[in-house]
Amino acid sequence: MLTEKDPPVEAPDLPLPDLLKHLREAAGMTQAEEAERLCAHTGTWTLTRHEVGRWEQGRVRPGAWLPALAQVLGVELNLLERAPSKKLAVASYAGPSNDSEQESELLRRTLLAGIAGIGVSAVTPLEGLEQLRTVVDRNVGAPKLAEWEEAAWEYDLQRASRPPLTVAHDLSLDVLAFQQAMGHAPNHETYQWRRLNARFMLLLAATLGSAGYGRESRHWWASARRAAEQTGDHQLAAMVHASEAVQGLYEERPLALVLSRVDTALELTKGRPCQATAQALSARAYALVLAGDHASACAALNQESDVYDALPDHVTRDQLSMDGWPLFRLLHTRSLVYALSGHPRAAQAQKEALAAQPARRPRQRIQVRLHEAIFATRDGDVDDGLDHARRTLADLGPNTNLFVKRIAAQVADAAPSEAQSHTAVLDYRRQFALPQGEA
Repeated sequence: MLTEKDPPVEAPDLPLPDLLKHLREAAGMTQAEEAERLCAHTGTWTLTRHEVGRWEQGRVRPGAWLPALAQVLGVELNLLERAPSKKLAVASYAGPSNDSEQESELLRRTLLAGIAGIGVSAVTPLEGLEQLRTVVDRNVGAPKLAEWEEAAWEYDLQRASRPPLTVAHDLSLDVLAFQQAMGHAPNHETYQWRRLNARFMLLLAATLGSAGYGRESRHWWASARRAAEQTGDHQLAAMVHASEAVQGLYEERPLALVLSRVDTALELTKGRPCQATAQALSARAYALVLAGDHASACAALNQESDVYDALPDHVTRDQLSMDGWPLFRLLHTRSLVYALSGHPRAAQAQKEALAAQPARRPRQRIQVRLHEAIFATRDGDVDDGLDHARRTLADLGPNTNLFVKRIAAQVADAAPSEAQSHTAVLDYRRQFALPQGEA
């Protein structure tokens, strides 16, 4: 990075990719050194030499990295912002050439270095494999829409069982690849690609939120809403709003905002029986019980039950994907609302929810058992409720997420106000690193 005593770096009028390369070389840095300095400057992001190379090749624009690049390269930010992009032409593979021979040699070295480094770092071999796949795709063709649809479906299924941060990592890489593929999609498939784009945005927003990255999640929810609006598919847009509403409740976002997402979802579906309507009503019931309006929360549950009865069979039978609304989802919401409201049928609702919950959804079963702890604690049996929650969370181990943590906190929140400062409640919160409740 330049200091005040350094002479200004000469910055010729070049397209951004060429300008970045010129400035880096003028500063005497390799691509790896620039990546390292950028990471040190930002303090949180990770970057590799490969990504710096993609900027200089014009394959991607640095985007949010531009301010850090200006600092590291010692130039004004507006110099980089006003530099035009240079988009590379994507040509079909036409046999060996000097350029392709150089690329093959670079790829060979990257793969060899990666193989030698296995067990030390997974970054280099993964970079090499991704470059290799790009070369292969020139011969066999890029992934088709159906392949991307299958990938989105598989990520949707993984959210129920895999650690959310692992899913978010893999999903973000595929979202980037999908964005690049969209640029070459056939015109007659534009609508299908846009719909799938919205689903990918929804998946990434939900997964980031589940992993505890609330700020990042909120930005991706905004992207998902915009992407869904571009499709003109009201049911898809409603699904995005309803999904954000549910997650917003576990992130403790303002209830007014959550209910506005619910209202928008119901306006888009016009109340007709579909997954988005059922999910929106589920979010409304949970929001209203948190607001202390138990009667209205139960009314929303009854509406959700009516919608469930009218849903098509393919929606109620779908226990795996975001498009389904099986019985256990309805019973899960009822179990939670009854627990938080102290409903006399809470114990029965929790028993029914556990019986309906598939065994392959361990985190969801854990949540229902935590509903039992909420009800016990709220009913005045604080020690037994906290002990039940401890045993339940011990069964889950490290495979937790935002939803489990929020329900675990609500177990302690359910204790009477005079018990909030008791040792048992405070120890429980410390044990699971849960936020302090109101005394």
